[in-house]
Amino acid sequence: MSVQRRRLAIASFAAMALTLGACASGDDTGAATDGVATGEDWELVFTSYGSAYQEAQNEAWLDPWIEETGATVVNDEPTAYARIQQMVDAGNVTWDVVDTEPYYPVSVCGTYVEELDFDNIDTSKFPEGTVSDCSIPVLQYSTVMVYNADSFDDVPTTYADFFDVEAFPGTRMVPNWAAGGAIELALLADGVDPAELYPLDLDRAFAKLDTIRDDLSFWNTSSESQQAMEDGTVDLAFVWSGRAYEAEVNGSVFEPVWDNNLLAWASLSIIKDSPNRAAAQSFIEYAATAEPQARFAELQPYSPANVDSAPDLDELQQKYNVADPSIQDQAVITDVAWWADNNDEANEAWTAWSTS
Repeated sequence: MSVQRRRLAIASFAAMALTLGACASGDDTGAATDGVATGEDWELVFTSYGSAYQEAQNEAWLDPWIEETGATVVNDEPTAYARIQQMVDAGNVTWDVVDTEPYYPVSVCGTYVEELDFDNIDTSKFPEGTVSDCSIPVLQYSTVMVYNADSFDDVPTTYADFFDVEAFPGTRMVPNWAAGGAIELALLADGVDPAELYPLDLDRAFAKLDTIRDDLSFWNTSSESQQAMEDGTVDLAFVWSGRAYEAEVNGSVFEPVWDNNLLAWASLSIIKDSPNRAAAQSFIEYAATAEPQARFAELQPYSPANVDSAPDLDELQQKYNVADPSIQDQAVITDVAWWADNNDEANEAWTAWSTS
């Protein structure tokens, strides 16, 4: 998606500006103070992953926030961690708020992303472990095992079945990077207790993956995984829940198995030295609330992170609603702290194994 500029001036801005001025805290977190731009003087660059996903973020989060504040918002994409590092190191920061994987703001908190002010964010409204000093969760998703209902008479029900090529013959597909979930999948299939999954035993995981190497294929983009489900070119896959939903909308006969689904989330953070810190903080405070998260869940196959959100979902959307207690109770929570500390090492090991 090309860079977009969104602007909505508010006719009642004069009254709103008085309210903002009265609420100014005067602290050093970027809140409104004398001489600091507020309301319709605000500018914000929001960076995410483009396509319909970012369009839905605009509709659910940014447009209502713009209507409240009169701010000017520019969209950019895609999120790129190397670019964040480059702009911060060069002292030329042009992004303000960024949508990232959950481990990233944990790994670079205070270095490449700012610590947040939580005075106006109720962190009790989010699942345990999803909030960090530098990020809030704005949606949830799972990496989940799915199976082709046309391929099997007896359906697979566990990760062990994913690795049982005799009982369940056929092609398997997994994400082609370390943090994609295949390592956790292999260890859980090998009998590791979910409560003892982290720290991940990489050698053990690769040894388990070796047992199905001849039947294994990889997806590098989520669209590849969706296409494989729609085409029926694989029999079992480990995919993002949202892509399984989209595939079913398009006629796929793949079915999810929620036992030990690997729960993760998308995070919003403020880039270090953001030139629009007050606006960025205000937007994140808004995106953390229940209503915009519910609206996003109605537009895209991702679930709200705020537990007070109550999206109006149809039957198929509800089937893939990973915020539902019946799915959450079966979930394994991704340990983002472990991934923050070990992502580079794990990626090197994954590349060495997958290309050998």
